[in-house]
Amino acid sequence: MRKGDLLEENEARRRAEEFGRTLTDHWEEWTFDIGLWATPAVTGIYGFTWYPTVKDEEGRQIRVGGNWPILVDQDTGACRLVRGPKEMAALRGSSAVRTGGLCNATARRVPRPER
Repeated sequence: MRKGDLLEENEARRRAEEFGRTLTDHWEEWTFDIGLWATPAVTGIYGFTWYPTVKDEEGRQIRVGGNWPILVDQDTGACRLVRGPKEMAALRGSSAVRTGGLCNATARRVPRPER
């Protein structure tokens, strides 16, 4: 990349896949779906979701897990994972951590009133 050039989405996707391969020993064994993740609150990065799928007993691809999204810097091409729920919330443009129905482990616990 030349200085001042911004990375195009296809190249960013290629780099995200390359980076993802370094994070698991199962890349060739499983199928990993990489998809563009919208990060409206942050400019200058591409975000990519990536999760493994395997074939079920009927031969259909099913999702078997998930990972923190891979971020690719548009200026440098450097890749890294999202660093936890606080950064995830910031990338989503909210101050609240959304966990898709899972319990928020970082939330302050309020004791139940005694009966």
